[in-house]
Amino acid sequence: PPAHFLKFVTVLLLTNGAEAPTIRYCSRLRRGYCSTHSAVCKPLFLFHFTVGASTVSFSTLPFLFYFLPAFLAVYYIVPARFRNAVLALGSLLFYWLGAGTGALLVLVALILVNFAAGRLIEDAHGDERRAWLILALACDVGSLFYFKYMGWFLENLGRLTNTDFSFFRVALPLGVSFYVFQSIAYVADVYRGDAEAERSLLDYAAFQAMFPQLVMGPILRLRDVSAELHTKRPFSRAAVESGFSLFVVGLGCKVVLADQLASLWTALERIGFAYLSAPLAWFGAVGYSLQLYYDFAGYSLMAMGLARMLGFVIPRNFDLPYCSRSISEFWRRWHITLGTWFRDYVYIPLGGSRNGKRRLLLSLFVVWTLTGLWHGAAWNFVLWGLVLFVFIALEKFCIGGFLERHRFLSRLYFLFLIPQTWVVFRISDLGELGDYFSRLYPFLSSGESVFAGDLLRQLESYWWLFALGILLATPWPRRFYEKYRATPLVWLPLFAVFWLCLYLIATGTGNPFLYARF
Repeated sequence: PPAHFLKFVTVLLLTNGAEAPTIRYCSRLRRGYCSTHSAVCKPLFLFHFTVGASTVSFSTLPFLFYFLPAFLAVYYIVPARFRNAVLALGSLLFYWLGAGTGALLVLVALILVNFAAGRLIEDAHGDERRAWLILALACDVGSLFYFKYMGWFLENLGRLTNTDFSFFRVALPLGVSFYVFQSIAYVADVYRGDAEAERSLLDYAAFQAMFPQLVMGPILRLRDVSAELHTKRPFSRAAVESGFSLFVVGLGCKVVLADQLASLWTALERIGFAYLSAPLAWFGAVGYSLQLYYDFAGYSLMAMGLARMLGFVIPRNFDLPYCSRSISEFWRRWHITLGTWFRDYVYIPLGGSRNGKRRLLLSLFVVWTLTGLWHGAAWNFVLWGLVLFVFIALEKFCIGGFLERHRFLSRLYFLFLIPQTWVVFRISDLGELGDYFSRLYPFLSSGESVFAGDLLRQLESYWWLFALGILLATPWPRRFYEKYRATPLVWLPLFAVFWLCLYLIATGTGNPFLYARF
């Protein structure tokens, strides 16, 4: 019953979920206790706060019940002229709690370098401006290469030269790919004259380290938030309510859909890719496609909601990508800020579509190879980027007109291809990747599945997640939300979703954000 459910959630919150399997609720004592240890539960404000990678996640109890309320209270209590300082320092604290001291030093160093570079570029003239830009880019790109790609580069070099580079070990700073790209965009825009250099270090740090989007984007340009950054941003109840509603929608996407779908892929790994039936292999590919979408899009919605609560409007990162009719259209709707970054800072400077078909092909090849590498230092990401390049080139030169004329066939084409590209994205071992595709197309191999009816077993557990995930990937739920968001038709379900998320988080069924590792 609802009353018992709320009591159970309350007890789980009181214990931070540590005793979730053995929690009981005593109606006589009106307090929770743990049947295993026979101890009265600690009140909420006494539960253990752990500093670690999980703390930086929006879908954790420490963030929801400690960091966010405390930060919002301080943010709106202090005078408006100090809010950028609170935002900058609070964001650095947020990052330190999740990433540690070493990663924080990297972030702070890049903030100082790019802040100084922006001012030097703006104040310099002629070749001196270019020199400062090159120096800033060398610091940004060099940092990204050292932390993310040096180990992979040495590993492959060691295989070629039979040399042992196992001594090289370096931790990847959390979110480094996102904030390095944001730094590059800033100095490039200042150099081009598209943005004015920030004259205040605190204002620049607030922009660069803004915690809602620091770890997983969206990748901001200064012009996206410049107006809000330099205004007082007074407290607005409407903005806070609207932002929190958006945050809850994203939290539901992450906790209710993505985290629950994650166990499907785990089950396939446990079975072994070489032993899947073809139906289960396709089912798993679609399941991972939905999981990745609701994981990353959920984070982006939470980031937008949190930013709105702070008085900022940041760009939308997803626009119903699974409603696309081609791979090209999909990548205009998926991770939009990354796509526009590559368009503005790589594709157009290389010549894009302005200098003939050969230059267009070269530009596309470079963009999609770099897109693959941006997602990870592994050969499957390079292969994934090249696969996307091939299909996007085909759509531009061969089949684009056909897809435009045939709406139904173009949707079938897209829905058939996109789950297969995500399989390449997901499986880093190329041998296992070959095994998986041999099960997607069993007529091309001689393998046999362990159990031909394995799909039915998984359908029993996941059919409702697939149905809900597919429904929410269409335009209708968004239209309903926009039309009725101020009515009980929206806020009552959101209230239920929020409490369901707390229950799932407290029972320990959550997972880290997938894109956090990039």
